[in-house]
Amino acid sequence: MIPKVIVHSSISLDNAVTGFDIDIELHYARLHSLSPDAVLVGSTTARTGIEMFMDAAMPEEPEDMKRPLPVAGDTRPLGIFVDSTGVLLNQLHFYRRMEHIRDVIVLISEATPAGYVAYLREREYPYIVCGREKVDIAKACRIAGEAYGISCIVSESGRDLNDYLIQERIADEISLLLTPVIAGPGGKRLFATVQAPVTLDLFGIEDLGKGRVHLRYRVVKEDVVTGGGE
Repeated sequence: MIPKVIVHSSISLDNAVTGFDIDIELHYARLHSLSPDAVLVGSTTARTGIEMFMDAAMPEEPEDMKRPLPVAGDTRPLGIFVDSTGVLLNQLHFYRRMEHIRDVIVLISEATPAGYVAYLREREYPYIVCGREKVDIAKACRIAGEAYGISCIVSESGRDLNDYLIQERIADEISLLLTPVIAGPGGKRLFATVQAPVTLDLFGIEDLGKGRVHLRYRVVKEDVVTGGGE
């Protein structure tokens, strides 16, 4: 199974993804309206989320050492984390405990440190090895689709990973929650690192009130050689 990949981001009128107040509740409500089977997150974004929104001193507990048992009828998405260098060493229990995901899967490469691989094994975190130095994200998504029956992955990550997904045409759709603010200089901007033109087809516009608009685009696919990314 080759899953559909959707890039989802809250942006300002000047394409910033930082430097302004994001309506977190609305952001995630729109994300879940896309009906993802899995949510893709880069390791840096995941670590930043822990630092900003969680108690970073929360210790690992014995129950964090075991993979949670599947629950019949559980429709929550899987959390898929791209982490070939072990950025999330000793921190994945924060995500294992989250109520809005049902399991944690980690994408690593052949170059991932052995100590991090041992950490994943000891705690029963499922992982997929794909790529030599960095994760081959396109291939890893296909493997995850086949192994876990995933038909839709939503990338809820930072600018760099989302730009990579768009540039390499791994993304099939782009979901933008447009916020009526100009962030000004200094913030990261979506699309800033995309190196070649990407043709988009607008197929959805929804007025969410207070100047907020949900825009949805299909990525017009072209022949592109895909590789690794993080």
